[in-house]
Amino acid sequence: MNIRNLAVGTLFFLALAGFGGLAQDSHREHHKAQTGGDVIVGQKGTVHFTEKVKVGDTILNPGMYQVQHVAEGGDHVIIFKEVGMAAGYKMGNTPVGKEVARVRCNVEPVAKAATNTKVTLRKNAAGEKEVAEVQVAGEAFKHLF
Repeated sequence: MNIRNLAVGTLFFLALAGFGGLAQDSHREHHKAQTGGDVIVGQKGTVHFTEKVKVGDTILNPGMYQVQHVAEGGDHVIIFKEVGMAAGYKMGNTPVGKEVARVRCNVEPVAKAATNTKVTLRKNAAGEKEVAEVQVAGEAFKHLF
């Protein structure tokens, strides 16, 4: 009886895993149809800035942001969206707000996928902190600005 239940459970899990993959492919095709082009949506991550930071031509205020890599045709961009930090917030339960920055980047492969999303900052000629590089958790690329 236990072996039969284990076998049925395993088959059920494998079926769900297969359908999840189909759903992702369907989502990608739906995205292509909506945009009329080849758009590949990458992983998402969350970053927190404690002071103003410049990304591209946009100044991001202190706070949390969702970052996501998107390939649009031959261009690679990183999208920054505001993340609400309401009282009693928990990491997995934060509402994502509007897009505040969309910046083209160059992509370079790295040896190992990042386990956490991280942002590397530098000071520009005006002395402002700006985003130099983004690595999104789950991706084996670094995104250079």
